[in-house]
Amino acid sequence: MEEQNYRRELPGSRRVVPDIKDLPFSAREALNVLRGNIQLSGFDLKVIAVTSAMANEGKSTIAFRLAKSFSALKKRTLYLDCDIRNSSTMARYDIREEVRGLSEFLCGEAVMNEIIYRTDDRYMDIIFTGAIAPNPSELVSGKLFTLLLEEMRKRYDYIIVDTPPVNPVIDGALIAKKCDGAVLVIENGVTERAQAVHAKRQLEYGGIKLLGAVLNRVGAEKKGYGYRYGYGTVTATVMVMEKKQKKRRKEIENKRAEKK
Repeated sequence: MEEQNYRRELPGSRRVVPDIKDLPFSAREALNVLRGNIQLSGFDLKVIAVTSAMANEGKSTIAFRLAKSFSALKKRTLYLDCDIRNSSTMARYDIREEVRGLSEFLCGEAVMNEIIYRTDDRYMDIIFTGAIAPNPSELVSGKLFTLLLEEMRKRYDYIIVDTPPVNPVIDGALIAKKCDGAVLVIENGVTERAQAVHAKRQLEYGGIKLLGAVLNRVGAEKKGYGYRYGYGTVTATVMVMEKKQKKRRKEIENKRAEKK
């Protein structure tokens, strides 16, 4: 009965079928570990932001696959694409229908139920970004975005929020602040140490609960597959980077002291 009521709340005619490629076993297991760590982080965590330091680190893929992972447990799950400036979701999953999305709702051009799309997964729905807006920071800072999250909390067990990267623009931190926690994606061998540390500090300065970090594409260059995931806590990734930086600074200071 609960599931039937949940489904009646959604507009029956608005449906998309994402073209989702199969993942290898190792990638699925890594996502399951990430999902399990989030579940163990607290029973009150429902709205999870997935962000990155810079663009093209794989955060959107991980956010979408994480939503699928929760729906596989028969948890009512919403994938909320908030990367209004540069979303790739529709192109990546070959969705060719015209859709109304987050930006239309935040601009007052669509009502809430108009932007929620069913998928062929009965436990997973999607809100797309919609049209590119000139003022994303203002839109996600407004009352309508807060209202949307409050209403979605009532409808879903988990809401996976795909945010813009936190270093280039402020949108990511503004969105993550309205979530229950955030996961930081770091691309293995590409993201510079300083960028990862800066992103971590950006989130911490905003008072955002950092649940952990995903080291993305671990071993991809050796395995020939681009969606290998490695999960580790922030202590095991970004914090290690900070310690190395401190050690290096100490070495430089010692050398300077010796010269004097």
